[in-house]
Amino acid sequence: MTITEAEISAAHRELARALVGHDVYPVEFGAAGEGHPFVRVEDGVIHRFLMDRGQQHDLGTYTDLDEFMYVVAEEATSSIARRWELGQRHKWPEGRDSRIGWVAKQLQLLSTLNPVWAQRFRFTVETRFPGLSLADVDEHPVNESLISRLTPWRVGRGRHR
Repeated sequence: MTITEAEISAAHRELARALVGHDVYPVEFGAAGEGHPFVRVEDGVIHRFLMDRGQQHDLGTYTDLDEFMYVVAEEATSSIARRWELGQRHKWPEGRDSRIGWVAKQLQLLSTLNPVWAQRFRFTVETRFPGLSLADVDEHPVNESLISRLTPWRVGRGRHR
């Protein structure tokens, strides 16, 4: 299956629209500035890179649009969830693992975008974040006011399902 820049742009616009009110970095085609990921589409395959101090680093190759958008969504929701957690940190006892709130919020956001993505991320939590308990994450309250501003992002449409 071939993936086009137009399909990537459309999927990214939909994701950004679903996360309205939050900074979601655009998908850049061709070399971007230092420290910003960018993609090249060659023969329908997405190649993702990062320029850092003049060095180009390979961040992955994707033959499936949904797989690529999962990576973009995971990065975007991580950034949003971290900022949210920083604003909530004062509500919890000193020394509490701040990753609990961050991961709880990220799971909430991913679930709103695509429940399959949330489950996929959930399966990695305890290995990705050593010492973090899913039970603690599940019990952490998250701000519901954001949910009303989100619209579900429908993935898997068309041939890239």
